[in-house]
Amino acid sequence: MVSVTVLVFDYALAAAVMGISDLLYFAGNAYQRARKTEGAGRFRVRLASRDGKPVKAMNRMTITPHCAIADIESSDIYLVPTITGDIEQTLKDNPWVVQQLQQAAGTDAIIGSNSNGSFFLAEAGLLDDKKATTFWDNVALFRRRYPSVDLRPDQLLIHDGNILSDAGGTSWFDLGLYLVELFCDHQTAMEAAKYFMVDLERSTQLSFTPLTSKKYHSDALILQIQGWMEQRYAQAFSMATLSDHFGLSNRTFVRRFKQATGVTPLNYLQEVRLNAASRLLVQSHQSIEVITHSVGYEDISSFTRMFKRRTGYSPSGYRSRFRAVHVAG
Repeated sequence: MVSVTVLVFDYALAAAVMGISDLLYFAGNAYQRARKTEGAGRFRVRLASRDGKPVKAMNRMTITPHCAIADIESSDIYLVPTITGDIEQTLKDNPWVVQQLQQAAGTDAIIGSNSNGSFFLAEAGLLDDKKATTFWDNVALFRRRYPSVDLRPDQLLIHDGNILSDAGGTSWFDLGLYLVELFCDHQTAMEAAKYFMVDLERSTQLSFTPLTSKKYHSDALILQIQGWMEQRYAQAFSMATLSDHFGLSNRTFVRRFKQATGVTPLNYLQEVRLNAASRLLVQSHQSIEVITHSVGYEDISSFTRMFKRRTGYSPSGYRSRFRAVHVAG
């Protein structure tokens, strides 16, 4: 039996806590049934709080733990759910989580986090010089606090050493299914994915990252340029022409834009265009060729390569996966 400890604290996301518990319970029992073995399922999941007392989730629901963290002698897996309250205050209020993670780091246990639960892992020093991911809206804060972490916010799930981190939202499903693959097998993970209607092929959170996340800066001119791009993305223009239009040298333009947004001007323009394409694929009947030209690209093959690199799907695959059953003509 694989022991799993979920660390629960005030303002943890109830869906992540209960969801991972449900997923592992279902998968563990399916694994046992397939092998016609008796007894409890493959996973034993326990919720542990600081003192064993109930905690309040974001939605004001009460989460009742199985035990206090001191009652956990050992665990094969430790998981930290999403922080939904003020991140820095939550870190201050729960030093016991950091201490527990530091103790667990000295064992063979796998340690995982959902979304910005990765802040606890970083606070404990477990992510120093490691690759990790976190929720897109907290990237700037994470990088300020933990510059030694190799943060990869475009990745949905990262496994580095004995550390797992996922990007946020419902990506605790991806983390859970990954654990099922590690400790059970691929077939059990597939069965669990079908039961919960989860896409096993998700590999990036880029398609869910709003462009507004790149506007959290104070450079008024760059904000103006971003707005200009978003209004004229279908037009053909070069970055040199754009920088000249706004009275900047090309070198200064690229430097200021990347400093403010975290990406180059060309990458930002590509993201604007691909976002527009993804909306048209889902919301319209237009052919992929028409959509390609309408968002500013001439070559369909290069557009297809960029789109798949960004979303993990071909344009036609994205359309069939996310399109509503009926699209008004």
